[in-house]
This record gives sequence, structure tokens and C-alpha cells, in this order.
Amino acid sequence: MPKILIIDDDPDMAELLGHMTDILGYEHEYVPNGQRAIEACQRQQPDVIILDVMLEETVGWDVFEMLTPFTQAPIIFITAWRTGENRLKAEAMLADGFLAKPISVQDFAQQVNAALNKPARRLRPVEA
Repeated sequence: MPKILIIDDDPDMAELLGHMTDILGYEHEYVPNGQRAIEACQRQQPDVIILDVMLEETVGWDVFEMLTPFTQAPIIFITAWRTGENRLKAEAMLADGFLAKPISVQDFAQQVNAALNKPARRLRPVEA
């Protein structure tokens, strides 16, 4: 059963995303920040990562860079900011998907299922 790692500092949004993964029949784990996400990836590799752009401690763009040395899982950004700029930034960073809130179950399912069918990303070396 695929495992989805949800990185979001809003417990209500994380719960909603968790419910969507349940509907799809997937397991999920929720973490509120980048450091906990790295720990989760070291413990058990997720099949897909859902990453909020706006986190309390840092921005999702930075967490994306922190995660890429530790996981080959596809990463899908989510954001409340429906700007083309955010979508373009996600594409430039080679993210595997992008969803703007509010997120429908159909859009979520489409993005997650597409990510599950992508080849694994290459690990990026940790910079000293």
C-alpha cells in the first residue's frame, strides 16, 4: 500500500489531506516541519510527499531542497496562493506536482496517482 508523507503545519489541513489519502486507500503520515520530514524519510521512505509552500518555521521551497538528499519520492507542492508564480517556481524546482487550495479529492487523486507512476528522482548529494 503506498505511503504518503504530508508536511503541513496546519493540523486541520493535514487532517483533510490525510482523509483524502484514506479515500484513495493509501497510508499516510503527517509531520509539521522540514526536520521531522527528514526524520520520517530516514525511518521509512514515503512513496509520495505532499509539501505545503507556507510553513511556520520556513517555506516549503527550502524544505524541498532539504529533502532531496534524503528521498527519491515524488514531491507535490500545495499552497493557498493561487498565483502563476508559485506554479512556475514549483516547475523550475522540478517538483512532481502542484495543487492550489482548496483542493478537490479528484485533483488530489490525479496528482498523487500521477506521482506514484513517475520514476524515482535521483538523490542529490548533501552539500557540506
